[in-house]
Amino acid sequence: MIRNEGADTMKRIMQISFLFFIFMSYAAQAQAESQNAVPVPDKVVAEARKGGYQLITPEELKKEYPKDSAAFLLVDTRQEWAYQMQHIKGASHIDFTPTWWNQYSPVTRSEMKKLLGPDKSKKVIFY
Repeated sequence: MIRNEGADTMKRIMQISFLFFIFMSYAAQAQAESQNAVPVPDKVVAEARKGGYQLITPEELKKEYPKDSAAFLLVDTRQEWAYQMQHIKGASHIDFTPTWWNQYSPVTRSEMKKLLGPDKSKKVIFY
């Protein structure tokens, strides 16, 4: 049997390249996850402050919502199908898939800015 050394070498290069690609993919994912190591509640507080928004506690919401529900903007962040099946009457919707990329997505950020508008005193509830 005649061996084609060039084909064997190319096959070996392809195998090594594939393994290198898999390794780099895992490394990139691990890097992204380590950069997002800040606990989610802390990130929410930081983003709210950065944007000039004020946060309220669930206890404050429980007390204020029944008094004046019209003063609140409800935003359903579940997937579209879940929103279509059932949602709180009057709630707006943003399909907010919980991934590390979503926080950087220009589409999500633009939808959020459009929904929130310039009034930073508006009471917005995300659920």
